[in-house]
Amino acid sequence: MTRLVLVLALVAACGDDDPCAGRSGACIALHVDGDLEVVDQLELDLLYGGIHSTVTTQRAGATTAPPLVVAIELELAALTHVGVVAAGKLGGNVLGTGAAAVELEAGEHRTVEIALAPPDTCTAGSFYCGGDKVAGDPQTLYQCNAGGVPLARGRCRVACTVRPGDDDACTDPATCQDGGFYCGGDKLTGDPQSLYTCNGGAGTNRRVCPDGCIIHPGADDRCR
Repeated sequence: MTRLVLVLALVAACGDDDPCAGRSGACIALHVDGDLEVVDQLELDLLYGGIHSTVTTQRAGATTAPPLVVAIELELAALTHVGVVAAGKLGGNVLGTGAAAVELEAGEHRTVEIALAPPDTCTAGSFYCGGDKVAGDPQTLYQCNAGGVPLARGRCRVACTVRPGDDDACTDPATCQDGGFYCGGDKLTGDPQSLYTCNGGAGTNRRVCPDGCIIHPGADDRCR
């Protein structure tokens, strides 16, 4: 089982205090810094074990100067790749974004650092590999969110390919079988959070999977 248990409120970093101390589950002590004067929200986009979650930490009616610290506690059953994208906001405006990733064991505590930097301009709703106009893991496909943190669509099984003039996508040099159902990036080009029907080696009849798309080697892929 893999699920998000807790995200603590946004606080200013203080000395050597460990925000994960006393927590029994896997925990990331996330330290966020950057050349920003103050923020009133820290928006986090998490992708782990095929699960996607977006959360916002804030101090009601107050601003905080970086560095900031957030404890992210996860209930994990095995070694899991955890990707985190952060956006520091003030008055609803994104001042800086950054990203990091870590391999986390069940019950393990790790410290992860993210440096926020002014975001590039991306087209709202369009898809980008991490590092192409959006902060994130280069192996993960994200959707541009003009008002907040980039939203992870999923980690590409083979490769995330930057395609100038078109949406970036997960790609795979293998060929799909006509009539079969495949997640984007599994033997066809597409969005890993969508299910496609293979037609002539390409994906057609795209169906968005709100809870993620699951790859089944040797059988049809399906929405979670």
